[in-house]
Amino acid sequence: MPYRERFERLSTEELLGYLRLDLASDAKPVLLRVLAARGVSSATIELVLASEAARQEEECHQQKRMASQGARLLAFAIDFGLATLAFGALMALLKPVMDATAEPFASGIWWAYMMLRDAVPGGSAGKRLMKMRVVRIPGERRMTLGASFFRNLTHFFFMIDALFILGERRMRLGDRLAGTIVLRRDAVGASIPPAACPPAQQNP
Repeated sequence: MPYRERFERLSTEELLGYLRLDLASDAKPVLLRVLAARGVSSATIELVLASEAARQEEECHQQKRMASQGARLLAFAIDFGLATLAFGALMALLKPVMDATAEPFASGIWWAYMMLRDAVPGGSAGKRLMKMRVVRIPGERRMTLGASFFRNLTHFFFMIDALFILGERRMRLGDRLAGTIVLRRDAVGASIPPAACPPAQQNP
């Protein structure tokens, strides 16, 4: 279907939404002509284009501040390993004294750390070593015990949870549940000049 015929089937509001897409080079002039024929001013078109450019720049800026997927997985492995070592040390220390209650007590400490570690001032051991920090959005607010609990609750579905990190926003299932993101530590609360964004793929 020719571009003009396709665009004429859409409402003006939908066409303005199309302006925000990276259209094929031969589609955009047709879109602009259809909008002009409907009486949409050039000022309105420029405003939409400017707002989309600002949104893309902000999104690129945010992506530059996000911790990488590899660093996040490594931080989790460090936390898991340290918590397991601490569990073994506690068991060796408490078994002669507490006997039957040593394992439940040490397990409780292990689970408490793994579930609440993101609310520890300064972040968990793994995230400190990997120089990253979890914050609540919007506003990049400090983590709370509740937010950390809900964020790490999805570790029970680790494989499914981890797949979400591969998404564009790098938010695993727990991040979506708790409303959190993971930033590089030097980017928390910092104003980092955005680098040039790579061009988006063209949409037909």
